[in-house]
Amino acid sequence: MDLFVFPLVNVNLFPKTTKPLNIFEPRYLQMIKDAVAKDVPIAIGFIDDPNKITPVGPGETIGFVNQIVGYGKVQVVEERQNGFLLVFLHGLGKARLGTVQNSATPYLVCDATPITENLIPNPELHEKIHLINRVLAKWITEYFSNSQQSEMFLRQLDGPEAIISAFSAYLVKDFELQQIVLEMDDINEKIEFLYRLILSNGTI
Repeated sequence: MDLFVFPLVNVNLFPKTTKPLNIFEPRYLQMIKDAVAKDVPIAIGFIDDPNKITPVGPGETIGFVNQIVGYGKVQVVEERQNGFLLVFLHGLGKARLGTVQNSATPYLVCDATPITENLIPNPELHEKIHLINRVLAKWITEYFSNSQQSEMFLRQLDGPEAIISAFSAYLVKDFELQQIVLEMDDINEKIEFLYRLILSNGTI
């Protein structure tokens, strides 16, 4: 599959979550418009050190972003008078980036391999999922002053994958820890990891 790559410092995208983005650079404004017109997913490329950013050519890998990325479908929410865009990026899955394509675009286009995860929790982890969900639900009701907004958010938590992704995206404050969770391919490993974080109380 091809992905348009949006490299960002300390930003991740998890499946079944939504990332709001303000787009103002001309090359990324073009990327958004092309993604909508061609129905191509956009991947968030996690940059942990902006000092590592270097030019990349066709056939090369993007060395300054992590190769495991979350990707999603873009929705333009608002086009402002100055041409800037407010968009939502709806997480669909994750992939491993390959090499940069010779696309003649001002933004990076990569080939990528979708990653299939084990999304079936072990039955003995039910109580741990329940605790993670409880902590997340408490945060949602406190974060949103509007009860309708919080109820809408809670309804979107339609299963273990949505709960784990939302917790990782919104309650894990350390971006490198977020990336660690994103790279895990087994939901059971993610559940155990987040459960330990809750017990340590270091990230919530």
